[in-house]
Amino acid sequence: MISGKIKMMAKKDIIILLAIILLTALFLFNHTQAINEDFYVEFSPETPGPNTSISANVVSYSFDVNRSNITWILNGQTKLRGTGQKNFSFVTGNLGTKTTLRVLITTDTGVQLEKNFSFRAADVDILWEALNYTPLAYKGKALPVSGSLIRITAIPYFSESSSRLIYEWQIDYKNFPDVSGMGKNSFVFKSADIYNTNKIGLTVSNYDRSVVAQKSVDIEIGASKIVFYEESPLEGVKYNKALTGDVQMEMEQDEIIIEAEPYFFSLSDLGKISYEWMMNSEKIIPEEFPNVLSLRKGETSGRSLIELKASNPSNVLQYADTRLGINY
Repeated sequence: MISGKIKMMAKKDIIILLAIILLTALFLFNHTQAINEDFYVEFSPETPGPNTSISANVVSYSFDVNRSNITWILNGQTKLRGTGQKNFSFVTGNLGTKTTLRVLITTDTGVQLEKNFSFRAADVDILWEALNYTPLAYKGKALPVSGSLIRITAIPYFSESSSRLIYEWQIDYKNFPDVSGMGKNSFVFKSADIYNTNKIGLTVSNYDRSVVAQKSVDIEIGASKIVFYEESPLEGVKYNKALTGDVQMEMEQDEIIIEAEPYFFSLSDLGKISYEWMMNSEKIIPEEFPNVLSLRKGETSGRSLIELKASNPSNVLQYADTRLGINY
C-alpha cells in the first residue's frame, strides 16, 4: 500500500515537473515572439512616391532602442550603424524601381533581430471635371458650384495595367465602397454646397498590395455667374471683351444685342434656366432667345440700366444676378 502511494506521488511529481517545463518553454517562446512583434519601423510618408524622401524610425516596447546596436542596409549597402541609431532617412528611386531596406538590431540584452522592407515607386494623379457650362470660346476650366456633378478620374503610374489595380476612394474622409474596387478609376458625384470644399482621397494598389500609392485633392465649390457680351451681326459674340459696370456703346446699326452667358450652371439643366430681365426697373421679355436682349434705336436714349437674374429651377442654389449700365 505504502509502496503504491509512493509510486503515485512520483508520477504526480513528474507530471507537475513536465507541466512547469512546458509552461516555461511557452513563456520563453511567447516572450521572444513579443520582442519580434513589438519591434517595428515607422515610415513617413507611409506610401512614398518616386524620388521621395522617407524618414524611418525604429520603435519597440520590449527592449531599449537607445542602448541597442542598429544597422541600416539600403539596397545591399550598409549606410548607418551604431548604438541608438534608431533614425534613418533615404530617397526612393525613379518610377517603377524597387528600393530595399534591411534593419538589423542587436538589443541591449544580446537578442538579434531583423526586418526587411521594400518600396516600389508608384504614383497617381487625380483629375476632376465639373460637368457645368462654359462658352466654347472660354479657355478656362468649368468650376464646380452647389449640387453640380463632378467627374473624378485617377491616372495611376504603375507597372501593372490600370484595369487590374484596386482603387479605394474617399469623399470628405468617408469611404465610398460603391465606387471603389478593381479597375474603378473614375466616378461621378454631386458637389457640396456653395463655398464649401470637397476633399477627394484615393489609395490605389496592386492585387497583393506590394505597390501602393496615395493622393488627395481639395475641390473648392464656387458660385454660378452671368457675364454679358456684345453680339455683332457680322462678327458674332465678342467673347474677347466682357461688358461690366458702366459701358459706352455706339448704336452704329439699328440695334445693340446683349448676350448673357450662364457660367457654371449644370449642363444637364442648361435648357431649364430661368432668366428675368429688367431695364430701368421695368420687366422686359426677350423676343427670341431668353438669354439674348436686343436694344433698338428709338426705344432707348441716354442711359439704360440692365439687370438680369438667372436661376436653375432644379437646383435653387444655382443662382446668379448681375447688372450693366449702358451709356449711348
